[in-house]
Amino acid sequence: MTAVDEKPQAPDPVYLAAVLRHRQVMAAQLDRAKAMFAVVDTDAAALLAQQYKATRSTKAEVTLPDGETKFATVTRVPGEAEAEVTDRDAFAAWVRDTFPEHFGFKVIPARTEIVIDGAFRDQVLAAVNAANTPEYADPESGVVHEVPGVTIKPKRKAYFRWLFTRSTKSQPLDGRDLAAQAVAAGQISTDAPPALPAPPPADAEQPAAE
Repeated sequence: MTAVDEKPQAPDPVYLAAVLRHRQVMAAQLDRAKAMFAVVDTDAAALLAQQYKATRSTKAEVTLPDGETKFATVTRVPGEAEAEVTDRDAFAAWVRDTFPEHFGFKVIPARTEIVIDGAFRDQVLAAVNAANTPEYADPESGVVHEVPGVTIKPKRKAYFRWLFTRSTKSQPLDGRDLAAQAVAAGQISTDAPPALPAPPPADAEQPAAE
């Protein structure tokens, strides 16, 4: 005798309506928070870039309004650049005229193809990366050559890495908990970004010389 499958039971309609409502309200709050975060994140990156240009400071501590309790850090991660052969013909002509032992041809049916020794190319690009300029010093003669057809191209822009502090024996709350606590206590408002500082007073006009 086979067991009869029980008929699926619908959830309580009041509870279902409450959960769906809660979900969508939180989604609306999340969308609003994402939009506000995008604005303040852009502002923070611009200000940190301005500070770096002025002071070359690469790290900053993020503190609560008391100015002492650190709950996060932000560090500038430098960009990366790498040398590439961007003009193959110019680079090949330089190798042919300057280092012919690393230059050759490969005959393919119906066409002839120029071949540059791969190890030598990598050696030149490594030297350009190290010098941070399209120059190659011949290890045998010591002559420094300007390398045509090679460009140092950015691979990754500089960016800022944000980290919350970890809990310690002296501070059992981690950075996220400290931030949430400050918001709950009304010390920090997330409803609007911080107000812009007042512009510096204009210099008083100097009396004209008689």
